[in-house]
Amino acid sequence: MAAFGLAGCSDNDSNAGPSAATPTITGSLQGLGLNTLAAALQAAGLDDDLAGTAQLTLFAPSDAAFAALPPGTVDSLLQPANRQQLIDILRYHVVAGAVPSTTARTLTGATTLGGAAIAIDAIGTDLFVNDGKVTTADVAASNGFVHVVDTVLLPPQSVVATLQARGFSTLVAAVQAAGLAATLSGPGPFTVLAPTDAAFAALPPGTLDSLLLPANQADLARLLTYHVLPSRTNAGAALAAELRSSVQGASVLFAAVSGVARVNGTRLRSFNIPCTNGVVHVLDAVLSVPATIAATAQQLGFSTLVAALNAAGLTATFADAAAGPFTVLAPTDAAFAALPAGLLQQLLQPVNLPVLTQILQFHVLPTPQTARSITARAGQGLPTLLGPAVPVTTGQNGLLLDGQAVLTTDVLAANGLVHAIGGVLVPPGVLAQLQ
Repeated sequence: MAAFGLAGCSDNDSNAGPSAATPTITGSLQGLGLNTLAAALQAAGLDDDLAGTAQLTLFAPSDAAFAALPPGTVDSLLQPANRQQLIDILRYHVVAGAVPSTTARTLTGATTLGGAAIAIDAIGTDLFVNDGKVTTADVAASNGFVHVVDTVLLPPQSVVATLQARGFSTLVAAVQAAGLAATLSGPGPFTVLAPTDAAFAALPPGTLDSLLLPANQADLARLLTYHVLPSRTNAGAALAAELRSSVQGASVLFAAVSGVARVNGTRLRSFNIPCTNGVVHVLDAVLSVPATIAATAQQLGFSTLVAALNAAGLTATFADAAAGPFTVLAPTDAAFAALPAGLLQQLLQPVNLPVLTQILQFHVLPTPQTARSITARAGQGLPTLLGPAVPVTTGQNGLLLDGQAVLTTDVLAANGLVHAIGGVLVPPGVLAQLQ
C-alpha cells in the first residue's frame, strides 16, 4: 500500500496550484458548505492545524455524510467527554502531503495522520476513499487539497467488529454459528463479501433457520466461506482481475455491468470498507455456492451435451469440483439438432467415441476464460483441451467462436465457467475419422 509523506507530493503535482490569495484548508470549508465538518474540527481543536503551512490533504465529509450517521452520533462526538474519539475520526480523514486526484488515482491507499490506513480506489471515472465517493475533487488550498467525500470515514476495526458496528446482525450471527468468528477476527487478511440483513431475509422461507441449526454447521460454513477471499482485495483490483478464489475453493466473478460493480451478478451496494485485518464489500444478495460444470450443464438444460459427455466418459472430470478449472463452450440442444442428419447418432456409436471425445475436448479451454478475456483475444485463437485453437472474432453479431455465436456468457461453476454457444465446434479433419 502506498503511503504519503510530507515531502511525497507537492502542489506542483496539480495543473492549477493555489495562488497567494487561496484560503487554507480550514478557510475553504465554509465556501464548500462543509459546516458540520468545520464545527467538528473546531470542537476537536484541529482547525488551526489545517490552517498552517504544512502541506496536507483532507478528505472532507459533506454535511449529508454526517447526517447519514446514526441519530445522535454527531451530537455525541461534539461533547467534550468524547473529544479524543472525535480527534481520532477527524485525523483519519487527513494525509500528509498535497495530493491532487490525478496522483490519488494511481495509489491503492495511504496512511492517515492518525496512523491507520485508508483505501484509495479508482473505478472508471470515479475516485473512492474507503467506501466514500469523492464528489468534489481538487479544491486547492494554500496548504494542500480538499476532496469532498459522501461518507464519514471511520477508523478500521477487525472484520467481525466492523460487521457488528455497521449493523450486519444476521451475518454476524451466522459467522458465530458457523464457528468462524475467531478466524475472521484473526490476522487475515480477508476480503468479506457481506450480504445485508435484507439479503438474508430474501432467502426462501426457512432457509436461514435451517442453516443456523447445529446439525447444518458444515453447510453454513461452506456458504459463508464462499463469501470470503483469502486476501485483501479492493473493488477496483477485483474488477480488473474478474475471477477471485474464495476460501471455500470455488471462484467468484467480479464484473462491471452497465457501470455497476457486481459479484456473480449481484450488485455491490458499497465496497472498500477497511478493516484492520482486511476489507468488506457489501452485497445485495446472498451468493449461492456454484455447482460443478457437469451439474451446471444439467441445470441449464444442455441435455444433449450431458448425454455426449456421458457417452465419452468425460462426466466424472467435469463433475469433480477439484478438477480444472476449465472453460466449457457449451452447445445448446438446438445447436446439436442443427448438425447434419444422422451425424449425432453416428458420433454416439461406440466405435466413434474417440471422435466424439475429440470434438468435446475442442469445446473445453484448459484455463478459466471470462467473456471479457475471450473478447480481448479477437483475431487470435483460444487453445483447447484437444490442442488446436478455437478462432475468436467479433463483429455486428457479437462474439463468435469459430463462427458460432456466444449466446450466454460467464455462467460460474465450482470448477470453471460455462459459455453457451449456438453451434457445435468441429476441429479440422476430425470427421474424416468416422467409421
